[in-house]
Amino acid sequence: MFKTNRGQRLPEQIFRVVMWAIAVLFAIFLIGLGSLIIGDLPKAGEMAPMEQFESAELKSLRAQVVQAERDRDALNDKRDQAQLQNSQAVKRWSEAKQSFDNWIATRTATTDPAQDPEVLRRTRELDALQAKATETEKALEAIDQQQLNIMQSVNDRRISELEQEAQTKYDSASNQHALKVFLWRLMFTLPLLLLAAWLFVKKRRSRYWPFVWGFIFFAAFAFFFELVPYLPSYGGYVRYIVGIALLGVAGWYGIRQMQAYLARKQAEEAAMLQSTQEQRRQQFTYEQALGHLAKGVCPSCERQLSSSDPGQPADFCVHCGLCVYKNCPQCSTRCSTFFKFCSTCGYQMQASEDVVAGDVLAVGPVDIAPVKE
Repeated sequence: MFKTNRGQRLPEQIFRVVMWAIAVLFAIFLIGLGSLIIGDLPKAGEMAPMEQFESAELKSLRAQVVQAERDRDALNDKRDQAQLQNSQAVKRWSEAKQSFDNWIATRTATTDPAQDPEVLRRTRELDALQAKATETEKALEAIDQQQLNIMQSVNDRRISELEQEAQTKYDSASNQHALKVFLWRLMFTLPLLLLAAWLFVKKRRSRYWPFVWGFIFFAAFAFFFELVPYLPSYGGYVRYIVGIALLGVAGWYGIRQMQAYLARKQAEEAAMLQSTQEQRRQQFTYEQALGHLAKGVCPSCERQLSSSDPGQPADFCVHCGLCVYKNCPQCSTRCSTFFKFCSTCGYQMQASEDVVAGDVLAVGPVDIAPVKE
């Protein structure tokens, strides 16, 4: 795509850079216009919130959960008070019991019958304190039972089932919404992609190639940034299928192009058997030849120019027999056969001088016969 050629004139190189700048700017303006158009497309609407997919039973159970939590909070306060009362009652009974035991021990030691009524009074007070402690303990147990009943009244399993059902409905609606958004964008981007593919295949080397490549850049941006992010997932199946399809198309096109290239090169190599050096050099332009030689590649068969001397390329391509270097007839400077003038003395190099007119190459599939000079 971005190619430089040492054989091009400086204005030609500057013109090529300017043309690529035009292609990029053209793509930028198209991207801005396309974004506005996509923004004004009919909207798919906002996605409904999760609450709309919840059943009335689930909402009722959640309300029961909220009320149960409130009741449990109230019982917690009541239980704290009951716990405090029970602790105080037990403490008073314990203190009274210890005092009673000490008093009984003294009464037994003195054996005074006049103190019998006091024994009965103290016993009745101790029994009353015991009863109060028992009462507060029962109240505490009753509160614990109420809390347990509240916890058991909440059907957590049923709530989980209903939430799962609502989530399934929400996911289905979300996929449908994503598909709707994707289809709206696909209606805009698909024609762009098809046109860009046609331009790439047919017009990328045309006279107006900057606008062709600018449109291709725009279509690629629309695909990767305006369409792909809205591609519905459906568990990843759609994305993988689309990826496989795109790779399949790209691979098919690449294989077809490579097969066509190899077939073309085989036909050209077969035609070499009936062509002179001059005829073969006329099959490619001056700029193409210089560009290939600058990379150390044969302009005809596009293979590396091999030589027994690693320091310099061979005069003839060992693969197809094309003469690529020769000595200047006037000063004997080694020059490319594609040079129009000698780089040392300025002698006009004539292509017909390196091969006798009418001579043909005897090049086979493997062996290369020497070229007549």
